[in-house]
Amino acid sequence: MQNRLIGIHMIVQNEEHHLPRCLESLKHIGTECFITDTGSSDRTTEIARTYGATVLHARWEDDFAHARNISLPLAGTEWVLCLDADEYVIQGLEELLNYLPKVHKSISRLRITIENRYGEGAEEKMISQPVRLFRANQGYRYVGRIHEQLVRSGPSKLVLNEAADGDKNEKYTDEENVLIETEPLAPLCLIHDGYLASTIVKEHKPRRNLKLIERELQDDPAQPFHLYNLAVTYCQLGQIEQAIEAFHESLRRTELLAPYRPTLVRDYAKALVGLERYDEAHALLAVERHRYPSYADLHLLYGETLEQQGLEEHAYQSYAQATECLEVPDSDGQSDGGSTLDSPYVTEAGSDTYRAYTAMARLAQKRRFLNESAHLYGLALDSMFAYAPAWVGLADVLQQTGETDENIAETLLARCRGIVESNHGNSIRGGMPHPSSVNNEAHLVHVIRILAGCGAYEQALKMLDTDACSARIQVADRIHWMLCANRVSEALQLAEEYWGAERMDEVNLRSEHRMDWALACWANGLRLTDTFLATTHSQEKTVWKVMDRLLDQLTKEPRSMEPASEEQKFMEWGPQAQMVAEQVVQQAIKTGQLTLAEQLHELREIMMREHRGKAVTVRREFASLLYRHGYTLVAANILIQCMTESELDAEGLFWLGETLYAKGYYDQALSLFEQALEREPDLQQARAGAAVCYLRIAMEALRQELVRSPSAGALAAQHAALEQRLRTAEGIPWRTIFHAKERRNQLASGTNFPMHDREG
Repeated sequence: MQNRLIGIHMIVQNEEHHLPRCLESLKHIGTECFITDTGSSDRTTEIARTYGATVLHARWEDDFAHARNISLPLAGTEWVLCLDADEYVIQGLEELLNYLPKVHKSISRLRITIENRYGEGAEEKMISQPVRLFRANQGYRYVGRIHEQLVRSGPSKLVLNEAADGDKNEKYTDEENVLIETEPLAPLCLIHDGYLASTIVKEHKPRRNLKLIERELQDDPAQPFHLYNLAVTYCQLGQIEQAIEAFHESLRRTELLAPYRPTLVRDYAKALVGLERYDEAHALLAVERHRYPSYADLHLLYGETLEQQGLEEHAYQSYAQATECLEVPDSDGQSDGGSTLDSPYVTEAGSDTYRAYTAMARLAQKRRFLNESAHLYGLALDSMFAYAPAWVGLADVLQQTGETDENIAETLLARCRGIVESNHGNSIRGGMPHPSSVNNEAHLVHVIRILAGCGAYEQALKMLDTDACSARIQVADRIHWMLCANRVSEALQLAEEYWGAERMDEVNLRSEHRMDWALACWANGLRLTDTFLATTHSQEKTVWKVMDRLLDQLTKEPRSMEPASEEQKFMEWGPQAQMVAEQVVQQAIKTGQLTLAEQLHELREIMMREHRGKAVTVRREFASLLYRHGYTLVAANILIQCMTESELDAEGLFWLGETLYAKGYYDQALSLFEQALEREPDLQQARAGAAVCYLRIAMEALRQELVRSPSAGALAAQHAALEQRLRTAEGIPWRTIFHAKERRNQLASGTNFPMHDREG
C-alpha cells in the first residue's frame, strides 16, 4: 500500500548518473513520486520508471519555477518533499515518517538539513536548513526563473521563502532587530554534491545559472536577491573581482530583515579575504558580526582578518567567540560541528568547533603557548576525528615541545583510541566509521601517515616494520619515506622489487616516483639500470641517460667536467634535460639527499655556464629550494656567495635578512630588508621585517637609556608602547613559516649533508 503521508517531487534533465542514488535512498518508504523531465537524452526517464516514479514531460523554458510547479497540483499526499537528483538521504527518513503526523495543523512548512559538499574531505561541506517540505494543495507554488522561491497566496498575505535550487531559502534571525520565527526543523538530512568543483566543470551549471540570472536582472536590475546570486555565480566561475562588485551592490540594496542577508555578508567577506582585501573585510565584519552574534562563520572570518593585520590577541578572541555559537546539542547530547543542529544560518561545518579550535591552536603555537596549543588541537579532534589540519597541528606542536618521535606516535595513537572509546555506541563524528569497524591497524596506518607528514620518517618506518600494515601504505610512499630516512639501500631494493623487470608491463610510474627510484640508484653509488630506463617514456629516455652519464663523470672525474668537453655541449643538455634536472634537484632536497642535490646542482651550473649570468640564477634557485625546506644556514651561505658575484634579487635579500633577524642581528637584517625594498618596493614581507627591526632597535635604545635613568617614567611608557607595537608588527604573517619537517632541517650545514648507507 502506498504511503499517503509524503510525496517526492523532482525536476530532472540528463541525470542518469545521480538519479539512482537519490531514488535508492527513498525507495523503502513506498511513496508517491513525481519526476518532471525537461528533455533528457539519456536513460533518466527509464531509471525513474524503474523506481516506480510517475514521469511527466515538459519542455525546458529556462524557468525552474515553471518546471517545479507542473507536478504540484497532482500531489495526492499530505506533504510534498522537493528534491534534486544530485541529493540523497543519509539519515532521518524513518524519524520523519513518525514526526509528520504529530506536526500541528497550523504549521504548513518545514525545514530539513542539507550538507552541501564542496570538496572530497569529510569536513568540506556547508550546512543549510532550507524549507523543502510543505503541505500539499494549500496554495504553495514557486516563482523565479532560477533560485526559485516558494510562495503561497492567501486572503491577506504572501508568504515568501528564498529558494530551492540554490539552497538559499533559509529563514534567518536578525539578532539586532526583530526576531523572525523560523519554520520547525524536521529530522531529515540530505547530502547535496552537485556543486563539487568536478561536477561544476563537467555540467556547466554556473554558465547556465548566469544566463538565467542575467534574464532576471533584465526584468528587475536592482533586485538585491538576484544580484547576490549573480555574485555567487561569479565566484563559481572564478571571477572574484566581479563577484565582489555584485556582493557590494546587493548588500547596499538588501533590507536588514531579508532572510538571505547573513549568508550574503558571509560570502561577501569570504570573497574579500580570498583576494587578501583584509581592510575591507575587517570594515564589513566589524559591523555585521554584532548584527549576527551567533553566526560562527563571521567570527572565524573576522579572526582571519585580524590575524592578517597582526592583531593576534583579538583574532584569538574572535575565534573563541565562534566556539560560543554552538547551539543546543542533538538528542544524543553530541555535536558534530553543526550538521544536526537547528541553526538559522548557512554555515561551514565545524565553524563553531573544530575549525575555530584549530585556528586558536595555531595562534597559541605561534605565540609559543605549546601546552595550550596541544589542548586546543585535542578539542578540535574531539569534535571531528577526521579533521586533518588538527592532526597535523598536534603532531607539529608535539615536535616543537621537544617530544621524541616515539612519544609523538604514542600520543597520537592514544588520541585515536580515546576518541573511539568515548564515542562507543554512537557513530563517530566527522565521517569516520562506527567504532566496531575501527581497529588497531586502522589507527596505526593513520598515525604512520601523520608521522611521515611531520618528518618523523624513521619512526613511521619502524612502525611499519613491526606491525602488519604495510599493505595499506602504497609502495611509492614507503620508498619515499626510506629515502627521507636515509635508508637508501632498502629504498632501492623495494623499488627494484616492485617496479622491476618482472612487473614492467604493470608499472605506470608518476614522475616523482621515477625520480625517487633514480635517487635511490645514485645514492647507492650506482648508475641507472636498464630496468629503470625501460620504465621511462621514450622521449625522456635520452635525458635520463645523459644525466646519469654526466653525474657519474662529475662524481668520479670532476676535473674533466669542462664546458668545452664534447659530452656537455649545450645541444645535448637541451630544455627537456634542464627541466628534468631541475625537478630531480627539487626531489633530492625534498628527500633530504643533499649530497646528491649538491652534485646535481653543480651539474646544472656547469651546463649553464656558457650562458652568462644563468649559472648564478641556477645557484639562486638552489638556495631558494634549500631555504623553503628549512636548510636555512646552507641556503644563507649560498646566497652570500651570490651577493659577492652579482646583485641578489629582493627575495634572496629578504631571506638573508630573515636569517640574521632570527639570530638577533637587527641592524644587519634591517640593511638587507631595505636593500630588498629598493629592488622590489611592493615586497610586503621585507617592509614588515624592516618595521620590526626599527622597533627592536628603538626598544634597545630606550632600554639602555632606562638603565642609565631608571626613574624616567616617560621613557618607561614609551618602551611599553613600543613593545605593544612590536607585538602587532610581529603578528603580521611576514616571516617564513617552518613546520616540523623544516624545523628538523634548520641546524643542517654544508658540512653535514646526509650520507648514504650504501653498505647497508
